[in-house]
Amino acid sequence: MKARQLGTLLFAVLTACTLLTAVPKAATLEESARIEGEVVLYSSLNNEQIVTLIDAFKKKYPTIKPSFYRATSERVLQRAITEARAGRFAVDVVTSAGFQVQLMKEAGLTQKFVPAEASAYSEGFKDPDGHWINVHSLLNTMAYNTQLVAPNETPKKYEDLLAPKWKGKIGVNLQDPEWYVNLQRRMGKEKARGFLKALAAQQPGIRDGHNITAQLLAAGEFHVVTNTYAHIVARIKGQGGPVQYVFDEPVITYVHPVALAKSAPHPNAGKLLMSFILSADGQRMLRDQGRIPGHRDIEPKVFSLRQVKLIASDPGLAKEYGPAGEEMRAIFGAR
Repeated sequence: MKARQLGTLLFAVLTACTLLTAVPKAATLEESARIEGEVVLYSSLNNEQIVTLIDAFKKKYPTIKPSFYRATSERVLQRAITEARAGRFAVDVVTSAGFQVQLMKEAGLTQKFVPAEASAYSEGFKDPDGHWINVHSLLNTMAYNTQLVAPNETPKKYEDLLAPKWKGKIGVNLQDPEWYVNLQRRMGKEKARGFLKALAAQQPGIRDGHNITAQLLAAGEFHVVTNTYAHIVARIKGQGGPVQYVFDEPVITYVHPVALAKSAPHPNAGKLLMSFILSADGQRMLRDQGRIPGHRDIEPKVFSLRQVKLIASDPGLAKEYGPAGEEMRAIFGAR
């Protein structure tokens, strides 16, 4: 009797083991992506940066064929919307300015995906709902001409520009409503409005664009500018230009996120590409081409951010840019 019971028990154990080993193993993300065989990226990065990332991805995952469409952030947004309305879903991954990615999210064109790499990105630089993570940053800063401004007279805060000595010597980039919206976040709306009105009374030179503002600063047309990008100033400085950026902390920082398309035809390959772009290796590639990495542990080439406090511009405030831009132009008397 005991022998029969033992035999029955052994049979049951062997049967259970057989059933367990017969259960198919779940495919890994890479295996699922390999089955899909391709991935499509829409991006506003410049062509050279996209090609560098795509080539490196292809080298790491040779069985997956990557392709891309490159355009401005606005055109990337419009293409994604137009295709979705037509019922054509071609894109897997999108990288663009925060404003446009936020509009895609609100239009239901992105989906939640939080890769392991997300842990290396600070709060504010990733969507609280898990739809996007910042690929690279743009630091909006003041800057001054080092040949026209003595070291002991350099501005440290935005409010310093209201001193009488700066009258007629300031450059303002009006094509930057996001800056004004973030000043309102920092100062409060009424104080920010008062600051802009006082700045307008300083009779500044008005320009449209971060690049042209920084270039004219280097040329000596302005002693100081209120809002340009730190990496542009750093590049001009590296080329011998007499300019220096000023970090008024927390530094207003614009985000350019990456997101997974809601109806991605190759979702697993899309996840793999998104993870690659956000990885330390992908971020170093962008860093080496002059971008400011979103990855917390990858330092930019142009300056150190180890001790600099940043505040991410919230893409959720994008709908305020239109009214803010109109108010800015009205305050400075620009058409």
